[in-house]
Amino acid sequence: MAFALYSDLYWFPDGTIAANTEARVFPMSSNVLAPLFTDITGTVALPNPIFTDGSGVLTFWAQEGEYWVHIDSESFRISVGNPVQLDAWDGASVALSTGIMSNGHFSAAGTSISVQETVGYVVDYSTDSFRPTLARVHVPAQVVPLSGAALARTLTWILISSTGTFVELSGPPTDLQRRTHIVLGFVIVIGGVAVFTKPVPVILPQPANQLADLMDALGTFIISGNLFTPNGVNLMLNTSGGVLFSRSFGYELTPQTPHVAPTAAQAPAQFRRATSTTTVFPLPVTTVDPANYDVGGVITPVPGGANTSTLQRIFVFAQANAPDQILIQYGQATYASLSAAVAAVGNGGFITNPAIGSTGALAAYLAVIKSATDLSSPTQAVIIPASKFDRP
Repeated sequence: MAFALYSDLYWFPDGTIAANTEARVFPMSSNVLAPLFTDITGTVALPNPIFTDGSGVLTFWAQEGEYWVHIDSESFRISVGNPVQLDAWDGASVALSTGIMSNGHFSAAGTSISVQETVGYVVDYSTDSFRPTLARVHVPAQVVPLSGAALARTLTWILISSTGTFVELSGPPTDLQRRTHIVLGFVIVIGGVAVFTKPVPVILPQPANQLADLMDALGTFIISGNLFTPNGVNLMLNTSGGVLFSRSFGYELTPQTPHVAPTAAQAPAQFRRATSTTTVFPLPVTTVDPANYDVGGVITPVPGGANTSTLQRIFVFAQANAPDQILIQYGQATYASLSAAVAAVGNGGFITNPAIGSTGALAAYLAVIKSATDLSSPTQAVIIPASKFDRP
């Protein structure tokens, strides 16, 4: 570890300078006096205890770190050097991406665009990946004429270089161009006149909340496992358990992996049943109800013959208690046969209970005939696993 200089003024509570006063220096969490030195080389030792000089200044070299100074029956916690080795430039270049910090709005102005005052950053890793360049770009409000090429085509993308120069593209910026230039957005030209503009920049403020926006839009999804199979010659199900991605649900128990939540293996699985409008979920059960379906939120007997089928949805949740981890929502349509119900998977038109929202992950579809007594029979029921981002 590097050596660093410590030098600071000490005084007594009455304001008198603590000149020529003995001080003892200890490393943090140690009762052994720290090695002190005269210079950065650490070759010439100083005595410890050490004394302040005639002006009350305590000066020594020591290894970078946290220390206690005991002087005149008082104790002071000090830092020598910078124990946390954080390069400000490195931190800024990692924390920032190329994009807009503020404003970035622009509008159509005849054969030009009117750009408002804008501040952004360009972070350049291509020139020197070891020491990236961080350029702050500040462009004043101005009217930017469109080139003849831009006025002759329908769509043009507008970018700003690290030097504040406006750049036109005939197509969307590439991944590389989004890193080397600030993207403002695009302009639509009809008959040689700009008629529409749309800012679509990379937005730098609130990056953590932008990530949360994306997570919430994707919703809870299955990372692994959570497979459902028949329990036997009955109307019960087994679940393998598994792992869910659910934003912040694991924060309290596992803050290092806050978005990862395990679900339990169960045989038979406990679950709750719900309709599209259920607001108070019933107690957990272990058997599927094939004889009923959901008509506008009302549990209704399935009409038709013995092979009339419905398509139920199985959801899993990031909850601590196994009985709260699974919900089966009744089907909302009937099908003439089991194969017709299977064919309807992914056809849409299903109303998910609002309470499920983005917190439940669709794990599987259960196609089942109304007269089913055996979920293990392929003539009575079929379980179809849902894809990772399947929507019911």
